Amino acid sequence: METDTGLGKADLHIHSRAGDGVASVFEIVEYVEHKTDLDLIAITDHDLIEGAMEARELVGTHNYRFEFIVGIEITTLEGHLLAYDLERPIRMLLPLARTIQLVHEQGGFCIVPHPTSWLTRSIGYHGLCRIMEDERQDVTFEGLEIINPTLAGRVIYEKVLTMNREQWHLPEVGGSDAHSLDFIGSGYTLFAGDSATDLRRALNENATQAGGRFLGLEDHRRLMSIAGEQMLRSLVIMPSQHVRRAIDSLKEGDQQ
Repeated sequence: METDTGLGKADLHIHSRAGDGVASVFEIVEYVEHKTDLDLIAITDHDLIEGAMEARELVGTHNYRFEFIVGIEITTLEGHLLAYDLERPIRMLLPLARTIQLVHEQGGFCIVPHPTSWLTRSIGYHGLCRIMEDERQDVTFEGLEIINPTLAGRVIYEKVLTMNREQWHLPEVGGSDAHSLDFIGSGYTLFAGDSATDLRRALNENATQAGGRFLGLEDHRRLMSIAGEQMLRSLVIMPSQHVRRAIDSLKEGDQQ
């Protein structure tokens, strides 16, 4: 399904209840199917891939009209990094350049979320410059999240847009960073075609467009209604999941 622009529309930054979101994976895919015009979505929970894998299975076995891409929002030593097309998670708190290499080793690609924002864990200006100046072919960004509708994205929008167009010239994308159903699709990426393959081609050709809207006062009031549950999941449930995964990784002798 294409938007009225004639372009495909993707939301590449969604959080589920498998992480610190409040909607289940099933609720997300049903909402996208019936309440949005999105052609492609990614679930990108913080340092967890289980929700994305569940979504891929659901979309693959049901007759949904949109496509799905596995994602994860990785906590690196220098800030958050969105990674896609993965089959296994990447260990958190590694150096940014090494994290990017591990993503590319799996055939995946990387997008910088809410760049330089001081309101959340973000890759700063100097970190971005170091990667942009790195001459290694496997240490590259495939895109920059220009539009993130949250306050963390709004406060740096003008600065990041200007820096990218004058200095970095990275493909521009948008993502909702939604932690509840209401905001899915509030930030999006437009591209020629409507599939995950088309999206990757558009990124390679620097032919994407970032779109969306920034959240207003009423939106933030609605966010307050889920703040308690989101905080519980972020501060209690997710850390326990990370500990269990770390223990399992040690038992399996995973060196990644």
